[in-house]
Amino acid sequence: MVRRGDFKLRHLVNAFVFISVITTLSVSIAISYHNEKKSLIRMTFELNKIYADKVAETVDGLFLGLKQGLKVTGAYLQKDLNRPDMFEQLELFRHNHSSLNTVTLVNRAGIITQTSPYNKDLIGKKIGPDIDKLFIQQRPIISEPYFTTTNYLSVSIIQPLFNEYGEFIGALGGTIHLHETNMFNTILGDKMRGEDGSYFFVVSSEGTLIYHPEPSRIGEKVVENPVVAHLLEGKSGVQRLTNTKGVDMLASFTYMKESRWGIVAQTPANIVLKATRQLVMQVLIVVIPILLAFMLVIYTLIRKMSEPLVRLANYAAKLSTNNLEHEEPPRIHSWMYEANKLHKAFSLAVSHLRTEFDDLSHDAQTDPLTGLYNRRTLELFMTNLFSQEKRFSILVLDIDNFKHVNDSYGHEFGDNMLQFLAESLQKSLGKSGVCFRYGGEEFVILLPGTSLQSALTRAEMLRKTLEETAGPGGKHITVSIGVASFPETTSVTDKLFGLADKALYQAKSLGRNRVELAKKEPTLDC
Repeated sequence: MVRRGDFKLRHLVNAFVFISVITTLSVSIAISYHNEKKSLIRMTFELNKIYADKVAETVDGLFLGLKQGLKVTGAYLQKDLNRPDMFEQLELFRHNHSSLNTVTLVNRAGIITQTSPYNKDLIGKKIGPDIDKLFIQQRPIISEPYFTTTNYLSVSIIQPLFNEYGEFIGALGGTIHLHETNMFNTILGDKMRGEDGSYFFVVSSEGTLIYHPEPSRIGEKVVENPVVAHLLEGKSGVQRLTNTKGVDMLASFTYMKESRWGIVAQTPANIVLKATRQLVMQVLIVVIPILLAFMLVIYTLIRKMSEPLVRLANYAAKLSTNNLEHEEPPRIHSWMYEANKLHKAFSLAVSHLRTEFDDLSHDAQTDPLTGLYNRRTLELFMTNLFSQEKRFSILVLDIDNFKHVNDSYGHEFGDNMLQFLAESLQKSLGKSGVCFRYGGEEFVILLPGTSLQSALTRAEMLRKTLEETAGPGGKHITVSIGVASFPETTSVTDKLFGLADKALYQAKSLGRNRVELAKKEPTLDC
């Protein structure tokens, strides 16, 4: 029976290999997933940052070009703001700078004196309050995006004009309608959303959305967005964040120095994680069949290696004191050095164990002084005879006055006397009975298949033979014998020896050197 906690080596090794492979695979997948996710996130940040930087650089270049153009043209026109070809000059400038939707000339009082394209409704009117705030600063500046009276989201670039004495005399302004056809809209308004879910948006220096893939959000303030907060501080960088819509984003952002705008290029994190999972799944599809093949090879090798050990273990499990003499160690033919050595050692151990078992068995069954079977063996013999329900008789005998012999001649002489009696009993019985030393000077003889009357005759003959035979030192010994038989005396197994023993003591009480029959056990009628 396999006890709880006993495991076969093959199963343990297979389990260990399986756990090792699964653990290694799990750790490898976890590390691969972590590294791939980290790599994809870093790459996404870098690509978005490259895109944001490039767009910011382009937009800043456009603004810088427009500011430079306005500066040069303003320096030329400020010499005479009343020249008759002022409209033609403004038209020429606007056509040379296609990003500008309108060009406006304003005097020092903020009154529009000329426009391109020509708009008579504007000429003579004061500029709007949003532009006026910038106008009075008397420095080159780019306005915040604002909605015109015609509902265009626009931005103005203002170049102040001064006379030859350095006095402020007005300004030259260029207006860009951000969502009309121009270079800015071409750069910022097209392809704002990628196929992988990435998109970008542009915010003003006040955190207002200028460009966004969702037109309905144009003009919305998003200052609570962490990235926008960085842009408002004039910072550039990358950050993973949750946007105003609660979406996990990988955002790269760049501050535009000229316009003080910010561009944010971002990708939903779940897109990157999905790509990572897909990559890991592709790896698993390739790796798992290889691992299964590897485990099959390992399993086959382990089975081959453990087979001789399993055979030895099975042999050891069947081995017991009952079949020790019959079971031979299995023959094995293994290429494993350890298995061959173990088999050899096992064979030597079994051989040695058999020898030791025989010696121990003999010692356990016999009396060391006389060489006769002992009391324990007597019980085994009687149990066996009782179980077979075969007729047998029992003689219980005792040396008369043995204590006097020990006291008079010493224990060594007494031992010699016991040995003499044992040899005499065995010689007299031959193969017809089995003799036992029960203890001290008391001996027992079993006579299988012998009736009570025949046992009585044998006991009397034995008593006479001992009486007439000289023992050690020429001394003669006598014995008293009690005789009982199964089932004649009793059919109760536990009482047979006791009845014979009582008959022995009856013989002693009647003068010793005699044989007495045990009293028959009365039968109870039902």
